[in-house]
Amino acid sequence: MDIFQHFLSHQSENTSAFSDIFRTAKEFHQLLGRKSYLLDHYLSMFFRLIIQTDLCLLEEKIYQAVSKLQKKILVDLENNNGSIPMFDCQEPFTQQELSWTALADTLLEQALTDFQNQTVSTYQGTVDLVDLEQTEQKLVELLGKDVWEQFQQALIQCFLPCSLLQLFWQGFIIEITKRFLSRDLETDQEVFRLYLKQFF
Repeated sequence: MDIFQHFLSHQSENTSAFSDIFRTAKEFHQLLGRKSYLLDHYLSMFFRLIIQTDLCLLEEKIYQAVSKLQKKILVDLENNNGSIPMFDCQEPFTQQELSWTALADTLLEQALTDFQNQTVSTYQGTVDLVDLEQTEQKLVELLGKDVWEQFQQALIQCFLPCSLLQLFWQGFIIEITKRFLSRDLETDQEVFRLYLKQFF
């Protein structure tokens, strides 16, 4: 496998075009008749949720999550908390980075949970999620479950090629990986090399 191809590949093979979405919406308008306002209302809520995917804001949330966890690690190291593994190194910075490396799975899981909870709260402030669900249910009843699910799949392929949680996940992984590559001043070795020597 050529791993570099994954960096630039387009993961979803079945993408929908904007024109396909609007063409289908127009067909649904004709099928729904006087109840076509339900589809307009649903799409309005959907589009408002999509624009919440602000990449600059997402970057700030990643930075805040990293800072929060960094402070926790520093406090735990200062208090000699048993949940933080101790390594044989002289540099406090290296100890911090080795702790990030050792706790990477736990830190990622915590960051994802916190981000998901914050995002649900933000979305609830943007769109009435109960209204969204009820509108969706009415459209399922009027158009049929299979037809509606196909339309939703097209919406997702067109407007959400990757989820907000996946974007956050990738950003947080980059921050963790930076710690793997940081260098110990004493040995001039990358932290991941020291971790492999000391931990495994």
